[in-house]
Amino acid sequence: GGMMSEVIEIRPQPKQELFLRSPADIAIFGGAAGGGKTWSLLVEPLRHLKNPEFGAVMFRRTITEITREGGPWSEAEKLYPLLGGMPNLNERRFTFEKGARVTFSHLQREVDKYGWKSAQVPLMLYDQLETFTRSQFFYMLSRNRSTCGVRPYIRATANPEPGWLADFLDWWIAPDGYADLSRAGKVRWMAVQDEKIVWSNSRAELEAAYPGIVVKSVTFIPSTIYDNAILMERDPGYLGNLQAQEY
Repeated sequence: GGMMSEVIEIRPQPKQELFLRSPADIAIFGGAAGGGKTWSLLVEPLRHLKNPEFGAVMFRRTITEITREGGPWSEAEKLYPLLGGMPNLNERRFTFEKGARVTFSHLQREVDKYGWKSAQVPLMLYDQLETFTRSQFFYMLSRNRSTCGVRPYIRATANPEPGWLADFLDWWIAPDGYADLSRAGKVRWMAVQDEKIVWSNSRAELEAAYPGIVVKSVTFIPSTIYDNAILMERDPGYLGNLQAQEY
């Protein structure tokens, strides 16, 4: 018989799938290190590869976090070429056959957000959203715009330690500080006026109360290391290493 061609299967774990299927404008995938979170961000732009106008930007807070071993760029180098992605390390960008792009960038200093002043980014991906500032996130939210036919949206991973992000996700977090699993993946709506957030369980209610303000849907999906069965199989020592780390 002829040569067997190797089939590479790229398949999400259950919590990753919940994240990848979420209808929310802003979906945040949270929990401890591991949990396959960066991978979930890298997979998200792949659904738009046939759209030549499409561009996604993946942010890490600092430039060194993007390119270090095991960071988003090295993960992308394993995944994107399988789907025809051509890397350009100088620009920190992958370009796909039809023209879709995924760029890797940072917001190292607070002022770096202003570099995006006139940008239109249909999909923003944040790896470790808790390391960014609240004002960076809300400034960039207004640059999450699209003319390529893809509804603008945001996907982020996070470990919501105490701070602005934990406050933002308060509804999804139980009084003990852990995720409220009964609310995992549930969608709420928000209107942002002068950086103040008004929350509601009804989009229509907010749109009526705040005409002219864009109402965004938000959800939080907690992950645990145990969701990421593939990583555990590949490296059962990973959990031990993780447990040995000082937090």
